[in-house]
Amino acid sequence: MLKKLAQCALLLALLLTAAIAVLSGWPLAEPLSQKQAATPGFLIKNIQLVDVQAGRILAGKSLVIRAGRIREILDRAPPTLAENVTVIDGEGRYVVPGLWDMHNHFAFQTAPQMSMPLYIAAGVTHVREMQGIVNINEERRAWKAQIEAGSLLGPKIVAYADEMVGGNYDEQDLDSLVRRSAESPDTFIKVYSAVMPQRFLTLAGLAKEQGVVIAGHYPNSVNPIDAANAGQKSFEHGLLFLNHAYAGADDLRQQYRAYYAGQGSLERPLAQRNRVFSDFDPARFEALVAAMLSNGTYFCPTHITRRFEALAHDEAFRADERLKYIPPMVNMVWQDDADSEAAWEGEAGKDHLMQVYLRGLELTGMAHEKGVKVLAGSDSLDPYSFPGLSLHDELSELVKAGLSPAAALRAATMTAAEYFSLEADYGSVAPGKLADLVFLNSNPLEDIGNTRDIRAVFFNGAYYSESDLQGMLDYVEQSNSGIRGVILSLKMFWRLMRDNRH
Repeated sequence: MLKKLAQCALLLALLLTAAIAVLSGWPLAEPLSQKQAATPGFLIKNIQLVDVQAGRILAGKSLVIRAGRIREILDRAPPTLAENVTVIDGEGRYVVPGLWDMHNHFAFQTAPQMSMPLYIAAGVTHVREMQGIVNINEERRAWKAQIEAGSLLGPKIVAYADEMVGGNYDEQDLDSLVRRSAESPDTFIKVYSAVMPQRFLTLAGLAKEQGVVIAGHYPNSVNPIDAANAGQKSFEHGLLFLNHAYAGADDLRQQYRAYYAGQGSLERPLAQRNRVFSDFDPARFEALVAAMLSNGTYFCPTHITRRFEALAHDEAFRADERLKYIPPMVNMVWQDDADSEAAWEGEAGKDHLMQVYLRGLELTGMAHEKGVKVLAGSDSLDPYSFPGLSLHDELSELVKAGLSPAAALRAATMTAAEYFSLEADYGSVAPGKLADLVFLNSNPLEDIGNTRDIRAVFFNGAYYSESDLQGMLDYVEQSNSGIRGVILSLKMFWRLMRDNRH
């Protein structure tokens, strides 16, 4: 009997493997392509221009756009028009620059079907791609070129992390890794949490010599002041100030060093973890802020990742209607992560996670007040971070942290462009700049939540109406549901098994 059961189990496993292999080769829906502009010129009249720099509204303006660039901003529409100009009535809508997600993950080779159109539908026209759990460098190079050429619908990939250093990702010779990245100016090296101090400093020195950018998590075993001084360009995630600016920070770093060396554990009683709140050290906070200001180090806090942990037990939070845009395999992982967070340390654990989230917001606000450059990033495809759509959630979190709506908008526009030294082309609505624009129904300076209320998007030289944007949402929903969603998930799973970066 047991022998027969074992034979049946083996046969079932073989059939399942064969089914996955067959279905993983099943073609997905064709990716969406960008619209081709009907004419080389546009006149968009009767708009309210949001000046994100000054935090004010310029009413009754008209934009003249030719070949994808803003050529003039007029106080009124001209009485006569050149030939081959499409006239669009802005109907008094509010116009902001295209939004940038500065901590994005496409994650899988299925991104053109599973997520890319969501970005444009959400007014997210540019991303800094921070790598995924599978190696998709070849695809990202192709996507970047196709998006810039207008053949693939998706946000412009301004730069991407072609390599990662730290923890399970850290298996390469640093010198060859840095030289390889130096050959491609659109790439950078992502620092992960689990890297030892000497290896990090060696990486930073080689990167500085070769002109290669390093950015990412602050290394847990390294003082972030040292990391900023060594040239790390940005720190990601809201634990930065929380874990550094308290009396036990040095002990915590030593614990991480021992653990990474295989000589200890990361287990800490909840009472010890709560010291990050009770033992806050203003001097440490001020010293880190000073180092970041001195070195021009940016901060991308991704507060929605901490919000997820704090609300993982909340049924209303977990019933987000945007789950329809998420493939079954990803949703399954999200729910498992949420169950784990909700069960951690019981009620005391829930309280700790909520305090981590709220205190992180507070420290971001304090750092911003002192001049630290804050970027908006969603950490997309982390649990309950919906590609494109959740950047608006992060803007709301930045306002909760104490930034004004205008400052939050700057984090997703001007500051992002400055990070890449692209202010001449992006970051504001001004003559000479590329016309990647978002038309809003309501004033975002009064309520940052109004960035979600999108009427239209102008992207890569073409105008996308409200119905165009809805079509993008429908396409992604259909790609991620039913049999299409099952096939997409199987393709992701197959690639994960083949090219997992771990």
